[in-house]
Amino acid sequence: MSNLEYFFLVNELLPRAVGKHFARIRKLAEGIYRMKIGDCELLCQPGVRIHETKYLEESEGSDKFVEKIEKELDNAKLLSLEQINNDRIVSFNFDKGSLVCEMFGDGNLILVRDGKTICAYRYESWSDREIKAGSPYFSPKTAPATKLELSEKYVIVSLMKLPLGKDYAAEALSRAKIDEKKPGNQLTKEEVAKLEKALSEIQSSAHPCVFYDSDTGKIVDFSLAPLSAYSKTEMKDLPTLSGAADEYYANFEQPNPQLEKLQKRLEKQKEHLRELMEEEKSDKVKGDLIYARYAEIEKILELAKQGKLEELEKKYKGKIDKKNRTIEVNLQ
Repeated sequence: MSNLEYFFLVNELLPRAVGKHFARIRKLAEGIYRMKIGDCELLCQPGVRIHETKYLEESEGSDKFVEKIEKELDNAKLLSLEQINNDRIVSFNFDKGSLVCEMFGDGNLILVRDGKTICAYRYESWSDREIKAGSPYFSPKTAPATKLELSEKYVIVSLMKLPLGKDYAAEALSRAKIDEKKPGNQLTKEEVAKLEKALSEIQSSAHPCVFYDSDTGKIVDFSLAPLSAYSKTEMKDLPTLSGAADEYYANFEQPNPQLEKLQKRLEKQKEHLRELMEEEKSDKVKGDLIYARYAEIEKILELAKQGKLEELEKKYKGKIDKKNRTIEVNLQ
């Protein structure tokens, strides 16, 4: 999910969750958690998505992170919910601490109290900050730009610095009819005006929608705006972004590492089988030839045993390799 989507999501969840109490957190699968605040069931997959869900699939159970969060936030009241620095960071601020969801890169979930990290989904370290129990927590120093600043780089590069997301940046360029690889400093005043208008329209008219493949009827994506990239699909507006994301991910075919491993093994076995079949075919041809010329081959072997190499060379155009003790003959 993108910066714009997290901004929309936070505002969507505010009346649903703020003032309610933390009930529980469960691990659904590796890197996927379901958290309940009041009657609001939330799915969080670090680095991928946060949204309310109606699908209550069985949980895998618990882990040390889950146990720690449940202990520290037991019945905690959610005081506020915010997006930090217009970035892909959402903070659930309880009266017992803040659960910070970093949704960029591989993502992370960090419990912070009094400015210090209590625990985290994963502990990490960079040159300018560290996620470690007991260490001060602060968000990345870099943050999205507050306004459009064009340079000699591709215009899409400049747009990617805004708190939007690649899909919305590409859509704005499509609406303004500007090539994304055009240097930003080469845009005319008219093009800049069209681009700014497109950006403004996307943000001001943001509304949840999903896109369906016309042939299969499957959901292929969700968004906060009609996207030119999906002009050949069917679009349907939904009441909430959580609902759109929930439907998309519920039908999203997650990659299965074990299945991929088995498929690769099967391909190798098929390739080996093809090689064996080719060898079998080649050996059969050789076998048929030997059977058809058995008497003649017997005679050649007899001449070889008797040491009549000159006769072999003359009669069968044989090639004698005394060093390697081999004889090659030509059977017409």
